[in-house]
Amino acid sequence: MSGQPDTTTTGGRMGHPPPRGESRDMTTEPHAEEPHTSAPPQFGWASRIGRFLLYGFVAVILGTVGFSLVLALLTAGVSTVIVWIGIPLLVAGVYTARGFVIAERNLQRTLLGQELPAPAPKQPPAGAGRIRRMITPLTDPQSWLDCLWVLINFVLILISFPLTLAWTIGAIGTVGGPIATLIVENVLPGSNTSGLPALIGVAEPYALWLDLLMQVVVGLVFLITVGPLVRALMALHRGIARGLLSSRYEEQQQLVRAQQSRAAGRAAESESLRRLERDLHDGPQQRLVRASMDLARVEQLSESDPEQAMQVLRETRDQLGSTLDELRRLSRGIAPPILVDRGLRAALVELAGICPIRTHVEMPEELDLPEHTEIGIYYVASEALANAAKHSGAEDVHVEVARRGEDHVRVRIEDDGIGGAETAPGHGLAGLAGRVASLEGRLRVQSPAGQGTVIEAVLPCGS
Repeated sequence: MSGQPDTTTTGGRMGHPPPRGESRDMTTEPHAEEPHTSAPPQFGWASRIGRFLLYGFVAVILGTVGFSLVLALLTAGVSTVIVWIGIPLLVAGVYTARGFVIAERNLQRTLLGQELPAPAPKQPPAGAGRIRRMITPLTDPQSWLDCLWVLINFVLILISFPLTLAWTIGAIGTVGGPIATLIVENVLPGSNTSGLPALIGVAEPYALWLDLLMQVVVGLVFLITVGPLVRALMALHRGIARGLLSSRYEEQQQLVRAQQSRAAGRAAESESLRRLERDLHDGPQQRLVRASMDLARVEQLSESDPEQAMQVLRETRDQLGSTLDELRRLSRGIAPPILVDRGLRAALVELAGICPIRTHVEMPEELDLPEHTEIGIYYVASEALANAAKHSGAEDVHVEVARRGEDHVRVRIEDDGIGGAETAPGHGLAGLAGRVASLEGRLRVQSPAGQGTVIEAVLPCGS
């Protein structure tokens, strides 16, 4: 942002020791592997009509068979469940519905261009007996959603397919109707082909031409409306299928993401604690031990050699000053007071001020974020700037924080250094990836050799 303080000095390399050769573009996300579920492709209107007619024809056949079998098995199962024979019939009914659902998934993917990811079926508990394993599908909510879809889709396709077929024939009648009338008129000259105009008393030959005009007008109405009609019916089939057949899959993926986020958070927290313990042991703790020994030495020298004692005291004071600076540096990675007192923007400006590389910060004043998101952004920026100062050899670093949609925020740190950063285990960026994953965010590291490094994290910022 304009007006941010820039601190200029020399620096090291961004990320980690730069490997020579290939560039790296790494994305770390906490999400499970999911099938492609983007928006369905947009077909041309003629292709859409043809695909939907073919889908409707196949769906009518499958729906008739599926409706008959599933309804018969479920009805028989419910009516005989009291004598136990009904349970196998119910299980057969839900498995039959599942088979027709599989066919529908393939049909919609092939003809309607929509992926319908299947939720994982409920599994019997470990060590369950034969009866428990048999009735497990009856306790799976998706089994009954499959059965409900078989019943609903059959009724829906019995309405949508004839309607589409009639509208398509009507649209074809724009040209086909007049041609057929003229052919019949020429083949059978004495036949009455003028239809409605003749019935209302229009004289020949005006009745024939008026009838042809009416056929064209009616056909044009069908031709103009057949596209929107098919598009609406296709969206209806897609929506019902997604709601009944794939909604639980999306819920399962949310649960998987939450579990992965918690696991990543625990791993990142453990790694952070280990690093903090190591840094305290290797830095401030060693200096404090040294200071304690120096003070004991001062006590011994205070009478015999006062000048030497004063020299040791000065050295001890310097050691304690360095220790204090290092403790402040370590505390900035945990919970900097300025972030709590003055907000994220001021905290990032302070980071820019202490970074040994000239750093530019860009962040809108009005950006309002939850506290945990601000801490995550600060951590990303702090870790990235620390790595840049150690390894990048950059002259400038640019930090940008901006909204990304309604419920996400992006922090991007870009330098002009030598590149080669990587998220290998044990490196700082690997811990950063874990921290971002614990917030259900995504981390991208792009660091081609010799072309600088871009570290970008996208974090959710909903309440």
